Amino acid sequence: MFVQLVHIRLKPGCVEQFLEVFRVNYEGTRAEPGNYRFDVLQDPEDENHFVIYEVFENAAAVDAHRQTEHYRRTTEGLKALMSTGERQKQFFNLVMPDHAAALAGE
Repeated sequence: MFVQLVHIRLKPGCVEQFLEVFRVNYEGTRAEPGNYRFDVLQDPEDENHFVIYEVFENAAAVDAHRQTEHYRRTTEGLKALMSTGERQKQFFNLVMPDHAAALAGE
């Protein structure tokens, strides 16, 4: 399985707008067949820093995700809200839990 962490840093005062814009991607992605988790995390020490924790079946599922309308709409909407101008991404392979446990939601 494929894990992606996406760091999003917002301009001050944009948290509520971010949540509205990002909800489209959140709801759409969670309905995708190759997506196992899609969590939105807010840094408790910096309310303008969010990390998106994404678990997909494989890299092909991530590529399919990037072709969706909800992804396109969200990335366009984020441009005016981000302080850094771009999202920072980290990629990982999920090694624990095993595939069966992850599918069962454990």
